[in-house]
Amino acid sequence: MEDTHSINPIATLRPHHALCVLFFEGKGYSQAFVENMTAFLVDPSRQCQITAGCDILCMACPNNVNGQCSDEAKVALFDQRALSLTGAHFQADQPMPLYELCQSVCDAILQQGLLAEVCGECEWATLCQGKWRRGDFNRQLLYSDPTSSHPSV
Repeated sequence: MEDTHSINPIATLRPHHALCVLFFEGKGYSQAFVENMTAFLVDPSRQCQITAGCDILCMACPNNVNGQCSDEAKVALFDQRALSLTGAHFQADQPMPLYELCQSVCDAILQQGLLAEVCGECEWATLCQGKWRRGDFNRQLLYSDPTSSHPSV
């Protein structure tokens, strides 16, 4: 039997990126970034582990300068807010499937109308907020589909 961990090892993921992936639509900072994000989202059951620094999505981001985000203070604040609202669902030492991380942010942040509170200063905030209001997001990344009525963002 083939060892799938050698093919698809545990991916690191910043806490706020569990929100970003829900609204990704094939646009981004660069073509390399878009290709990396698209490849990552192919497998919602991919095992992920929360990290405090650059993650698998940052690998192809032009804001990644020598393994550090050029806007680290801002994204670290987004991470802290996401962690604070998701509580014990995000445990740094415990890998879990991407869809569980996404479901956690959906339940604790999106369904509670707190998206703008987490990352309202992000350059993509208007896009994400609009997509949430319209119900236009990557539902395949959740293990349960939220109701069609969404709290305001």
